[in-house]
Amino acid sequence: MKDIFTKLENTSSRLEKEAILRDNFDNEDLKNVIFHALDPYTQFFIRKIPKYEQKSSKLDFPEVFHVLRQLSSRAVTGNAAIDLLRFVLEHSSEDIADSVIRIISKDLKCGVSTATVNKIWKNFIPTFPVMLAAGYNDRLMEEMQYPAYVQLKLDGMRFNAIVKDNQVEFRSRNGKMIHLQGCLEKEFIKMSFGDNVVFDGELIVKENGKILNRQTGNGILNKAVRGTISPSEAEKVCATIWDIIPIEDFKKGFYTLPYEQRYFALAVSAKPDLDFEKINVINNKVVYSEDEAREIFEEYLAQGEEGIILKNIKSPWENKRVKHQIKFKGELECDLVCVDWQEGTGKNIGKLGALVLESADGVIKVNVGTGFSDEQRIIYTKENTIGKIVAVRYNAKIKDKNLGGESLFLPVFLEIRDDKDEADLSAKIK
Repeated sequence: MKDIFTKLENTSSRLEKEAILRDNFDNEDLKNVIFHALDPYTQFFIRKIPKYEQKSSKLDFPEVFHVLRQLSSRAVTGNAAIDLLRFVLEHSSEDIADSVIRIISKDLKCGVSTATVNKIWKNFIPTFPVMLAAGYNDRLMEEMQYPAYVQLKLDGMRFNAIVKDNQVEFRSRNGKMIHLQGCLEKEFIKMSFGDNVVFDGELIVKENGKILNRQTGNGILNKAVRGTISPSEAEKVCATIWDIIPIEDFKKGFYTLPYEQRYFALAVSAKPDLDFEKINVINNKVVYSEDEAREIFEEYLAQGEEGIILKNIKSPWENKRVKHQIKFKGELECDLVCVDWQEGTGKNIGKLGALVLESADGVIKVNVGTGFSDEQRIIYTKENTIGKIVAVRYNAKIKDKNLGGESLFLPVFLEIRDDKDEADLSAKIK
């Protein structure tokens, strides 16, 4: 098994990764490892791999998967769960232990995404529901119905607070657990009024009442995804929410209640007399034309904000990129996948010089060497960047005169997206 993952790690080519998976199409153990690692609904509630020493190889994959089901169902929890995982690692072969670590980490660590897996084994991995706004274009604006809502486009980490039976899970947009050390849990339970619901919104990080810049704030939030956030960092995390959906409708991927009614329900759940310091409902501005929306957009840009979302107040909640919510952005931005790492020169010899990035379909290729701090050039190694999704800011999509494909003009690194598994397709990048 480890040999298969090593092959996947050693190629940056999406087509080669697909070929390796096709060669192992009937490998049930491989499929089980991939499923347990990527399925957003299967969690193991252990944030850190315990230290262990291999003592035997007596456990086989069926026995290991039986133990993992005990962890996932929470039949075993707390220190007992950590001890049980340690036992599994100590009494499995190096090959099986490697797979278990990938599973518990919820990361295959080889640049294989859910989309790639589902291309080989159709609909094998369920995708986590998320409603996304469409990019601005004239045709969609012509279809927008007024009055509409204008909301500030935030610059944090998209998240869901899932409240079920008075317990809370925080998930990223791709379904990964967000570990907040108990912070915000009581507030969301209180806001649910005993119902099983999903709150949709954005996490940001504040210090001394001020929102930290994107790289610093999202760096802390990425620690929450990895399970390495400290209690003091978790205390700084705040939430802005803009939607509420019953859990059953969330899982089905469709909720018919119009947005204006969902927003009203959300405002009631977070009414001021509940005294939430770290949670607020996004501010709404009602507009009656595109001109009014654009005026607000320009006001926000002048204040240094990223942009706005224009929303149809009669629209349902849907698990897809919808036409009834439209993004206005001041700068162009996209998410690409890292396919290679280049060493720097001069003072950066031995450190990161540039990341080689591609769109999901490989049409856009670009080297990004600016936007990194000195610390990032040290910590972003080849091993921990290839296969990751990288957010990039740029000025325009251009033709690559040397390679003949497409590239980006003046690309600048923004952040590693631990909350996202899929790069953007070239057609979606303006």
